Amino acid sequence: MISPRIPLWRCIPAGLAAASLLTVCSCSEDQNQGASIGTVQKKPVQPNPKPRPDSYKKGYKTENPQQIISPYPPHNLIDISRNPKTGEPFKKGDFAKDPSNGQIFRIP
Repeated sequence: MISPRIPLWRCIPAGLAAASLLTVCSCSEDQNQGASIGTVQKKPVQPNPKPRPDSYKKGYKTENPQQIISPYPPHNLIDISRNPKTGEPFKKGDFAKDPSNGQIFRIP
């Protein structure tokens, strides 16, 4: 199979784009106050503040004490008879996660 020939005039714009990219990169190194090649200056990462426990919404009780209604839409009925991490039932004030939307709420 014979590869098609590409005219030289079509290769020149790609070469000029690569050369201009090198020029832009070399200018930005000068502006970084002598940063060495390959080093990345990172901004300090601020940890996200943890929400206070009383800032979470509470679920709604149902007639069945083993189920609650999520306070977040679509307000699913959630089984709280067994905590998947501990194997014990959830208690009043514990945190639960709505599996449909990932929102955390308190057990009433």
